[in-house]
Amino acid sequence: METDLAIDLDLFGVSPVPAVYDGLVEQRAGLEGGAALMLDIKAEAPLDPFLDMQAMLFEMTKELRERFQRFQSQKVLAEADADAPQDEAFRKQAQADAKAAIEAVSLIVRTLEKIDSLQRTLLTARAEADAATDGDEDAAALAAEFDRLVEDRVEERLNAAKEDWMLGLEPKSGIGGDAAARAESEP
Repeated sequence: METDLAIDLDLFGVSPVPAVYDGLVEQRAGLEGGAALMLDIKAEAPLDPFLDMQAMLFEMTKELRERFQRFQSQKVLAEADADAPQDEAFRKQAQADAKAAIEAVSLIVRTLEKIDSLQRTLLTARAEADAATDGDEDAAALAAEFDRLVEDRVEERLNAAKEDWMLGLEPKSGIGGDAAARAESEP
C-alpha cells in the first residue's frame, strides 16, 4: 500500500540539505518570514549550592511521595486479592505482591526520613554559616563603632585642650590641658 503523501520538512525546521556549520547564515536567509531556529538552553543552575541542593531534595521528596501513594494503593489491592477466596496460586501471588509493596513502602519511608534529615542538616549548616557571616559583620560593626567613639573622644579632648590654651590656663596633667579630664576628676 503506497500513498502519495508529501511531507513538508520546513514545518519541522529540518532542511533537506545537510547543514554545514557556517554560522547558520544560509539557514537564516530561508527563515526570514517564518519560524527561526532556536537552541533550547536549560536554565542556569543557581549560584548558591544550598539552593540547588534544597531544590533537588524537594524534587526527590515529591517523587517519592507519589511512589509511596502508588505502592500503598498496590498493597491495599494485593491484600484484598490475597483475602479473596480464589485458587491457591493466585492467593500466593497476591501475598507476594503485598509483601513487595510493603517492602517498597518501608524503603520509601526510610529514604524520606534520610531526606528530611539532610534538609535539617542543610538548614542548620546554612544558619551557622549565616551566623558566622553575621558574626564577622557584627565584629566589623563593633570595631567601626569603637573607632568612632575613640575619634569622638580624641576630638573632644583636642577641643578641650584648645579651649584651655585659648583661655591661657595651665594644664592640670602632664599630657596637656584637658577640660574633659578635669571634669571627670572633679567631684
